[in-house]
Amino acid sequence: MPRSLSLLCRVIISDGVNFMQAMLAQQHSPLVDSEQIKRHSIISLKEFVCNPLQNRKILILLNFDVVQVDVDSKIGTPASLENSNSPAAASPSTLSVSAVKPELKQEPRNDYNSNFSSGNAANMALDANVTGISNLNPYQTRWHIKARVTQKSDIKKWHNSKSDGQLFSVHLLDSSGEIKATIFTDQVDRFYNLLEEGKVYYISKARVTMARKQFSTLNNEYELIFENGTEIQACEEASNIPQVKYNFVKIADIDKCEKDSNCDVLGVVTEDMGVSEIITKSTGRPLKKRELTLADDSLKTIRITFWGNQAEQFDASGSPVIACKGVRVNDFSGRSLSLSSSAICKVNPNIPEATRLKQWYADKGASSQFNSYSGMVGVSGEGITKRSKITLQEAKDEKLGMGDKPDYFEVRAALAYAKTENFAYAGCPECKKKITLESNGWRCEKCQKTYPTPDYRYILTASIEDATAQIYINMFDDQAKMLMGMSANELMAIKESDNQAAIAAISKMLFNRYNFKLRAKQETYNDITRTKFTCVDLTPVNFIKDSHELIASIDKLIDV
Repeated sequence: MPRSLSLLCRVIISDGVNFMQAMLAQQHSPLVDSEQIKRHSIISLKEFVCNPLQNRKILILLNFDVVQVDVDSKIGTPASLENSNSPAAASPSTLSVSAVKPELKQEPRNDYNSNFSSGNAANMALDANVTGISNLNPYQTRWHIKARVTQKSDIKKWHNSKSDGQLFSVHLLDSSGEIKATIFTDQVDRFYNLLEEGKVYYISKARVTMARKQFSTLNNEYELIFENGTEIQACEEASNIPQVKYNFVKIADIDKCEKDSNCDVLGVVTEDMGVSEIITKSTGRPLKKRELTLADDSLKTIRITFWGNQAEQFDASGSPVIACKGVRVNDFSGRSLSLSSSAICKVNPNIPEATRLKQWYADKGASSQFNSYSGMVGVSGEGITKRSKITLQEAKDEKLGMGDKPDYFEVRAALAYAKTENFAYAGCPECKKKITLESNGWRCEKCQKTYPTPDYRYILTASIEDATAQIYINMFDDQAKMLMGMSANELMAIKESDNQAAIAAISKMLFNRYNFKLRAKQETYNDITRTKFTCVDLTPVNFIKDSHELIASIDKLIDV
């Protein structure tokens, strides 16, 4: 079948002093056909775009008025702007069209070879009428976007009693926003090898539909479906399209994010728990996972989980900075993050924020004291939220932890007792599970490896009390490390050389006051049911800040 043809008009414009090459936007091509604009015609330029092309600049004339059509000769004796130091003649003014040259443009067919055209003239014409991604909606019929592919998924196939098929998706970005595009069945073979991550394309004639939020991490109400008539054209001039767009949230502010929402986070990997394997409930198949600890200059840490190939391939050596886009916010035992297959993770990205964070960590972050992340439970239904401090007796009176789900609360209390025996366990250096001493070393049954030395991790039993009551709590490695000011390996080394010195180090922490964030949950062991309290975070008491809080509470009581 013959291809349809349309005209692109290249012109030379002059202000009487200089001249330069330009191109009419496609909607103005009929003016040439109807001879409403000719050689030497005079126009008043109102709107334009200036595009670089092979060390030259070419104007795209977007909006202008025709002042005079029939003019006998050009105005003045203009010189080429490329060889002149004069200011550009591109300001809105009265210009003379020195020449009009129609050029044939072949419209692409819907086949493999015609989906891409690298003609610079065609690219400039398309630039003139680009629609921003943020402006797309299902009610538009004619649009095209200029966007960068920031992520391309693997091809996924399905087989069931109704149908067989395949699909993949891409994330598209321009300066106005992002959108997900999904490609199904026959279109997969057509587009998969043509779309490459990092490259820019003109895309049109795709279907705009409501986004399926459960499958997307992007902040857009719509998504695209590529169909048989979808047209894609490669773009070489792409300096105005960003590589990636982040909206980073500080780790200390992630408790403000809703459960199951998505956010972007930038952090230094301070701990790698290694790769482990779980059996998924939905499919019963094994799935690899890797848990990392991230920190940033807000002096908070948070746990992030990688899955599948991302978990197996990630290299945490050298404390890299990672930028994660579209990670899921979880609320299990405090805030944590999950990197789904549709999220993006860049290691040591070349962005200013990552450079600053890496420099901060090298200068002073590595020696800083971090608080582990454990935001209070919000509207997720995981338990009762107690954002303001309560007393231990109030926690008992309200029977926190006795429901079906755990409760979280905060209390200001003093450490009254800490167990000095069995305060740590011998852990696997890779998976952190408990390991046992054998004749040839420390054996991890999970990893099926033997190590010369274990990685000790705290499991501390302590008693805390305030003016109203006393409870026993359990503290794990992150929290006990903040309490003791040293790692379990360091304290075990002291214990092995001088047991009394280790007891003294633990006793030194007694009767100091802390703000504890606690998890309360009933557990049954040997037919005995009791409420177990677990410390999920602690910070030393800031007496000035807490005094202001007490004064504010008293003022409220007086007002009442």
